[in-house]
Amino acid sequence: MNTTKLILRHICCLFLLVGCQNGDHKKHSTKDYGKTRLILSGHSSNSIAGMLDSNDLLKQSYSKIKDQADKALDTGIEIPEPLDPGGGYSHEKHKKNYADMYAAGIVYSITKDSAYADYVEQMLLGYADLYPSLPLHPKRKANHPSGKLFWQGLNESVWLFYSIQAYDLVKESLTEAHVKTIEEQLFGNLVTFLSEDSYETFNKIHNHGTWSVAAVGMTGYVLKDTLLVNKALHGSELNGQSGFYAQLNTLFSPDGYYSEGPYYQRYAMLPFVVFAEVIQENQPELEIFQYRDQLLHKAITTIFQLTTDSGEFYPYNDAIKDKDFRSRELVFASNIGFTRYNDSTLLSVIKEQNMVTITNAGLKSAIALNKEGVNDFKRLPKLIRDGADGASGGLALLRMDTSKKGQFNAVLKFATHGMGHGHFDRLSLMVYDEGREVLQDYGAARYLNVESKRGGRYLPENTSFAKQSIAHNTLIVDETSHYNGNRDDAEKFAPQLLYADLESESVQIISVKETTAYDDVVLKRTIAMIDLDSTSSKNPMLLDVFRVDSERSHQYDLNYQYLGQLMDTNYPLKIPKSLNTLGHSSGYQHLYKTASGSLADGFGRLTFLNQNKFYSISTVVNGRTDFILTEMGATDPDFNLRHDPGYLIRRNGVDATSFVSIIEPHGSIDPRLETVQSPNSNLEILDIDYEDENYMVIVFQFKNQLKHKIILSFKESDPTEAHELILKGETFKWKGNYKLITIN
Repeated sequence: MNTTKLILRHICCLFLLVGCQNGDHKKHSTKDYGKTRLILSGHSSNSIAGMLDSNDLLKQSYSKIKDQADKALDTGIEIPEPLDPGGGYSHEKHKKNYADMYAAGIVYSITKDSAYADYVEQMLLGYADLYPSLPLHPKRKANHPSGKLFWQGLNESVWLFYSIQAYDLVKESLTEAHVKTIEEQLFGNLVTFLSEDSYETFNKIHNHGTWSVAAVGMTGYVLKDTLLVNKALHGSELNGQSGFYAQLNTLFSPDGYYSEGPYYQRYAMLPFVVFAEVIQENQPELEIFQYRDQLLHKAITTIFQLTTDSGEFYPYNDAIKDKDFRSRELVFASNIGFTRYNDSTLLSVIKEQNMVTITNAGLKSAIALNKEGVNDFKRLPKLIRDGADGASGGLALLRMDTSKKGQFNAVLKFATHGMGHGHFDRLSLMVYDEGREVLQDYGAARYLNVESKRGGRYLPENTSFAKQSIAHNTLIVDETSHYNGNRDDAEKFAPQLLYADLESESVQIISVKETTAYDDVVLKRTIAMIDLDSTSSKNPMLLDVFRVDSERSHQYDLNYQYLGQLMDTNYPLKIPKSLNTLGHSSGYQHLYKTASGSLADGFGRLTFLNQNKFYSISTVVNGRTDFILTEMGATDPDFNLRHDPGYLIRRNGVDATSFVSIIEPHGSIDPRLETVQSPNSNLEILDIDYEDENYMVIVFQFKNQLKHKIILSFKESDPTEAHELILKGETFKWKGNYKLITIN
């Protein structure tokens, strides 16, 4: 369609809207097209309309939608020619159009004001005129599924997902002729493009596939097209190898963990829960919410557990930071989860989200929240399995004192790769305190929808740095990423859980093993959160034991991406006269070497200030150990990377070694009062007392506290198994995988 034609349609639509708003309403057919078939029924709409003055949460949530719809009507309709990549004008306008249509459809369903229905109708007629003649998008990416309205097919599915809901809400007001035009010329062409022309994406087990089958399936229910619904449920060939059920079977573990990670679980939850709600409304006999032992319930509760105290998602894999559980996708999830599973714990989430969807489920959630006293949402220590059968690694969430906000918590990732959005981060650690990142995962190198940053797409540095092992808090061998950066190889294997105990109030521990990331190296990592005095106000500490075994000599780099300002070290630092990169490939080329030091015995310590709190990382020096300070941003001509600090602990020319560290929160600073408390580490003793292939004994002591020993097992064992170890003439006996001993 040429620009003149688009402008004419824009003018016509504006004229129609002005006429409607001045009382010159069009005559609609009185034909009854039946009830709405998606997620907001006429009965719920009437109930919402009647409760807006008595339910503040409903009123506030609806008011935001009505404001959006009113602004859309005031602005009028524009349907530009698709020209731009993500972040460009036409891209953002088509996104806004589906959002505005959806908002107008909701307001019409509540108010029955035909101006809102007319807006949706004219917008859909405009797209019905445009869509059949559109070629593939001019900014489509080579070898990437393309759309017509958008540069990627995913956005096309999202457009249909919202637009079919808007149509469902206003269809009763349309003439038969316009129903025919919209359903045949627009939705008919859209579902053909998504399900047939984009066959591979429609049948792909991936979040793009999830959005596609959900949008097409919802359209099938509205159009009463049984074949279309069955293809969405069971795949194009109707054999169950793809489609919605296959997505549920493959992408989620039995614990509800989504294989692409928390960021994409957040995004994918919307089509999963909304399409499930649509299935339940139209085919309750399928009992979709009971499928796989209430899998969707576990998926909903799990994604909320995968957030920090501030509500942000742990940014594993390709994740953009600052997304939190108040996002629109998870408001739908909490509302539907509460309604379908009668899970009162989700009311605490809805309370923190402070909004509901204007849907059947949102109505029930708002009524329940108005009636019941609700406690704060609790983030719990949790072991979450990965893999369709739950046998492909997972995540461990170490959290203490869950009765209050401001947890010191750690996350150990030993999950599968995560498909195309996965990173090479086996046995990677993240640490948070009071909702703040202390040891960070870089996340994705991307500025979503920022046109100046390659149209909002993933940047080249996402592959050259963010995905590489050095961008994570893990161990790297010979400056080469895990699996040599080969995704296909990484997809074949998962780390092994040796043991976990997250139930104790004083010690939470997880031990995992990775044997395939490197050809001849075995990696084992044990993380223990230890509260030496649970009655005190002091923070727990984190013990990090990373053991490496090989029959050949290697260079081992244990990386800690700390966030904050360096305070001091207990070894002298050498500052180079000019900045050089740390290496030449595998992400090392993006790190400046800013300083270095070394020790031959004792333990090395780095202390930094993160906002107003101090942290120290103390590491046993087991043979010559180099300590290297780094900064991101080297060989980055477009300044795509953040310039964050890093701390690398290196041992070179050894075949087997153990990195034993304590991560210790301590002290604080109040710039307003100009007071500083405990800025220095309290750790006085840290050493390896004994080590063999099965056990390690670590001794440590903090200032003005008793000395402690912890005995760790390096093998998979039953928590009731008895152990015995003779150390310096003293016999230690215990049951389980570890033993913490206080020495008087």
